[in-house]
Amino acid sequence: MSVIFDSVYKEFFIKTLLMLKFIIIVLSIPKSVIFCLRFLPFKQAVRFPIFVKYGTKVMVHGGKINISVPQEQIKIAMIRIGFHEVPTKDVCRTILNINGELVFLGSAHIGNGSILNVECDARLILGDNFAISACSTINCYKNISFGKDIQFSWDCLVMDSDTHEIYDECQNLINEPKEVVFGDHVWIGCGALILKGSCIPSECVIAAHSVLTAKQYETFSIIAGNPAKSVKKIGGWKL
Repeated sequence: MSVIFDSVYKEFFIKTLLMLKFIIIVLSIPKSVIFCLRFLPFKQAVRFPIFVKYGTKVMVHGGKINISVPQEQIKIAMIRIGFHEVPTKDVCRTILNINGELVFLGSAHIGNGSILNVECDARLILGDNFAISACSTINCYKNISFGKDIQFSWDCLVMDSDTHEIYDECQNLINEPKEVVFGDHVWIGCGALILKGSCIPSECVIAAHSVLTAKQYETFSIIAGNPAKSVKKIGGWKL
């Protein structure tokens, strides 16, 4: 009897979950349509390539969003914002604050609770097959660029600025923003901190809670520590 009850309960749970997902998708359609028509060229917008979860906070004050791929490669919902969730994280709202330029070079998913902040005159470039998970933040004041096949875990932070200015005794600025550059196929572990001036080569894994500030890292390596360095050669990793 208990086996039958468990089976019925499991089936009910699965159907309920699917129904909730369907409701979320339906509720997100109006926001997604408005988003595409407002921020994309008409030829791109009518293909509805960006799907935005309802409740996502979007602020575009003089900034712009570009999908820089051939027209024939633009597909419906190729960029999903606010949908991916991590079961172990109690996340808040997804936030897009775009005062500069946000560029997509292909498909992407911006996980629920993540924050993309692009300040005035700054440029954030997301390569094809970009994925960022819950409660991670990208804070762009100058230039941050990602290659293709980037996989973020949760609670990560990428910054190309200290966000506040520091001056020497003669009032000369001593902490200008410095661009951050990622190669292709990089996995960023949970809690990693990537600071201004960092240059991460292709085919790397960044260990959890590592702090990156430099350019002297090796391809096909695990990058770990504080300050981080390439600690082990690898043959690659799988998405």
